[in-house]
Amino acid sequence: MNHLGTERPRPYHRLATLRPEWSAWARPLLAVAAAFIAYVVLVSVVLVLMILVLALAPGVNVAIGVTSGDPTSPLDAVLALLMGAMWLPAGIVGVRVGGWRPLSTAWSVAARFRRDLLSPLGVWVAAGALATVAIAAVAGHLASSGESAGAAASGVPPLQLLLVVVIVLVLAPLQALGLELALRGVILQAVGTWLRSPVLPVVVVAGVSLIGRQLTPAVVIPALALALAAAVLAWKSGGLELPILLTLTTTVGSLIVSALAAGTGAGAGASALSAAVAAPGTSAAALADHRAVAGHDELASAGAFTGLENAALAGGAASAVAVLLLAVLIVVMISRREGLRLLEPVGRAADAPAPGPVLV
Repeated sequence: MNHLGTERPRPYHRLATLRPEWSAWARPLLAVAAAFIAYVVLVSVVLVLMILVLALAPGVNVAIGVTSGDPTSPLDAVLALLMGAMWLPAGIVGVRVGGWRPLSTAWSVAARFRRDLLSPLGVWVAAGALATVAIAAVAGHLASSGESAGAAASGVPPLQLLLVVVIVLVLAPLQALGLELALRGVILQAVGTWLRSPVLPVVVVAGVSLIGRQLTPAVVIPALALALAAAVLAWKSGGLELPILLTLTTTVGSLIVSALAAGTGAGAGASALSAAVAAPGTSAAALADHRAVAGHDELASAGAFTGLENAALAGGAASAVAVLLLAVLIVVMISRREGLRLLEPVGRAADAPAPGPVLV
């Protein structure tokens, strides 16, 4: 039952206020703390297991940081995406243990994953995300003036690149689910417990997304744009379905282009986008280091590095503009589809009963 007695639909960022026990003043802090602690524990386990595996593998450098940031490395792809995927169980812990509410309230205002929403709007989001990746690559190519730093990917065995692509296709969905649940689910709804307006919760989520990233313009600009776009889509659509699709498509597209075009302007442009959409603090967030992207320091000239840095900045800036325009387009489409005003979100009906309490 709606304990606030309001007749207005409840927006997504306010779903933690459906029951008094979920919206106690300490609940948002407990939810975020539980998710963070769970993530630290899970990532520690992943890193320890990875080091043990590498120590037992013959001929493999156990110093993970030495190869960190190489988009053509299957090891880097596995490590970065696994660390990002750990946000999924961490987010679940945050909602259930810290927030003390059912996980369904984090998915959408309907308290479920709305597959029907993906049919009319999902195609537009996926197509727009792929277009954003293409724009980043083209902008990077044009800004690099054709410079390359050793054309790193040209010397990479095709089977290695194929393995990277397979790893991305398998693990990227888990990372996308985890990032959206943690950032747009746990944190957006935590701040929304205290504030009715969505503005500050959206800004807070955007700021949190920068933690652990390279604070360079090439990464910060697209990272902020993607975080704002995903948060606005979650608020407007009333759930995580469209943000998950946006993050997933952007992640897959940018990582694959970064690997296949490593060491070129196009690869640098896509790498800035992949660094922006990656889980904060992962090795993928180092992809804007174009000495790593180029792969061969001794083969690359200072001019080539400058060209790749310019390419990364151009790709990051162009993709930021593209993803924000995409978010505006989807907001307009949702408004027309649902018969809402432009700044009115899809909400949970006032007379809809609150999901039942959970015992953790």
